Amino acid sequence: MHLRPSITSNYLRGVAWQARARPMLVLSVLGFIGLLMGTAALIVSRRLLGALSSDLPRDAMLLTALVATSVSACTRIAWRRSFPLGRDAGSLLRRYAGDSWLDQFVGWGSSLALAMLAFGCCYPANRTSDWLIWLPLLVADQLWRQNFFDAGLPTAPSMKSERQPTNTSEVSSASAAQSPNHHDIVQQLFRVREDQGQEVIYGTLRADFQAGQRTAVIHVGFCPPLEYLPEIEAESLPGQTTRIKVVQALPHGVRLDVRLSTAAEESCQAWIDMAARPILPSKPQMISA
Repeated sequence: MHLRPSITSNYLRGVAWQARARPMLVLSVLGFIGLLMGTAALIVSRRLLGALSSDLPRDAMLLTALVATSVSACTRIAWRRSFPLGRDAGSLLRRYAGDSWLDQFVGWGSSLALAMLAFGCCYPANRTSDWLIWLPLLVADQLWRQNFFDAGLPTAPSMKSERQPTNTSEVSSASAAQSPNHHDIVQQLFRVREDQGQEVIYGTLRADFQAGQRTAVIHVGFCPPLEYLPEIEAESLPGQTTRIKVVQALPHGVRLDVRLSTAAEESCQAWIDMAARPILPSKPQMISA
């Protein structure tokens, strides 16, 4: 069964891809910070033991400082964009989200690595120009780290509206801007008027499964009701092995049963593409059961 391309199909595929890519992102961010800390620790230890005594040329010092600061800032940006402050990343990655120890490690670990690298490159501080290269970057890093914990992005201060919304539309817009991230979306429907003049509903639905659960039920309401008895087409996104059964289809809503091939080993989600259209003339007008 092939659905006509829906408005949200590409969007949900992007959501599913992001969910699969998050563990890789976590490992990449921690790997970059660990590499930066390991490099800094190696330079500091060699400096203190006397194995590395020559001063870096100023151009090499400047390049090292800029690259290290960029890596530190980019890891925070990537982390915070994927795990916004105060939001749950979903059951599969709940242990990575919010104010976890990993969140603290990304913020403080990157700053520690940058400070260690500055010390290792500048020791024994015979040249004042070396500290003049590192000091502005270290001060900026302190501000970025605080912003990382307070506002979310280490590259810009928190932006707040200078005036309060004065009407319902502004309140709705403000609420939408502060709504949970797309991983908290349960259902998203679009009503489209086709060339024949009838409204067609396209949507993306989320089925939630707890550990040990194999079947989930999805109820979708159509408000206002459609003017016809709809034909429902539904399929899961690629890469998700589910069987979908249309239990009931009425002008005011539909019920779907989503079944996994095996019982879920842990809490997980399945994304469904759905379309509700008029039944073709060649098909009998009956409710799916």
